[in-house]
Amino acid sequence: MTAPISVPVHGPPSGGNRRMYWAVGAVAIALAVIGLITFSANNRTAEAEQKAQELTQKFQQEGLRVPADQNILIRSLGTDGGNVCENPGNAFGRALLLDQLTNGAAFVGRRPVIVDSRILRGEALILETYCPDELAQFQAKFDDLKFDDTIKD
Repeated sequence: MTAPISVPVHGPPSGGNRRMYWAVGAVAIALAVIGLITFSANNRTAEAEQKAQELTQKFQQEGLRVPADQNILIRSLGTDGGNVCENPGNAFGRALLLDQLTNGAAFVGRRPVIVDSRILRGEALILETYCPDELAQFQAKFDDLKFDDTIKD
């Protein structure tokens, strides 16, 4: 017969290990608190509020829908336009937008469609408000599209 194999048994963590666990836990909690404070300190400045109000007025003048809560515009666009102003006229952004301007089919039936100019007007208004220097580049990328009055009021 063979002798049973003895498996080493580890007891509870020793004093040195406990201190390490407490230190790692304290650092994790401190980082979580810092992250929450940084995350909740949203970009709600007077300039961001003023630009969001200006954009809301432009949307209403164009007949576009406006978010019910101004905080949505303030948090997502801030003072600099956020991701919208980062590089609006690049080839990848144009490709994504043109991919969305289709009939909605999934495979071989997918075709480009003629859309209402108000589809692109919303982004142009954001660029006009937050980063007017990018507006010309954006408009140049989409000048060749055909538009028609396709949205019912």
